[in-house]
Amino acid sequence: MSHNTMKVLSRASIGQLRGVAHSEPKLVWESPLESLISDYSLQTVDVDVTYEKGHEFKIGASRDRSRDKENAGILEQALPELTPSQATDERVWATLALGDYKEYVLKRWGSSDATTYPVDLKIFVANTRALVRDHSIARLWWRGHFARQVTNPVPAHALELMFEYEDIPGEISGRSILTDPKVLSAYMKQIDQGLQALSEDSQGTNAKRYIQGVGRQLNFLAGRFQLGGVSPERLGSLMEVAHQNTMQSLKKDG
Repeated sequence: MSHNTMKVLSRASIGQLRGVAHSEPKLVWESPLESLISDYSLQTVDVDVTYEKGHEFKIGASRDRSRDKENAGILEQALPELTPSQATDERVWATLALGDYKEYVLKRWGSSDATTYPVDLKIFVANTRALVRDHSIARLWWRGHFARQVTNPVPAHALELMFEYEDIPGEISGRSILTDPKVLSAYMKQIDQGLQALSEDSQGTNAKRYIQGVGRQLNFLAGRFQLGGVSPERLGSLMEVAHQNTMQSLKKDG
């Protein structure tokens, strides 16, 4: 496996391809990166990102999501020193989605509708929260990154939760307080316990509404307490309050 600093499409070239995709999404979605570079005279630049080629994704049947967790681990090996700051650079992800991981993108995100090519969601994404939530490749790295910060539940289980419940990574990326590993761990522990309780709830409370509700409660708590500075025991108690308030609100709303 080769160890290289990474060559990515320039910002101008990504802008150019966005324009092409607006009128010809199928062409951008399906064409090899080398062809796009040649046909449209695109430019590449070197970025200070360690990228180890040769870490190939596991590819299942069309739209098969069962390999996502495994591929998140493979991507971590391919980008062993990537930082969160570097991971906000859309050039990295657009280049990987169009290049070395194109086969995975086509298979995982292909549509039975021949007129639908999700270029704007799965290839060209500039917003960090959308990179975390939607981008075909970036979402794998960000979920793995969040899970590696978690101590309870264990990272592997945290990663499973993030792939099973797509709202969790979106909630995390939208809250700066969850960049603190202690707070993130307490949050994930409560989410895990809460979702388990929901699975036993005969009223069938919606998991999406629960996750979003806990997020709103976390905003309230962050406004009242310095969550990163309280003891783990106090943090756990506050998360339990967030859970109880969320459940009461959901039952009240029906």
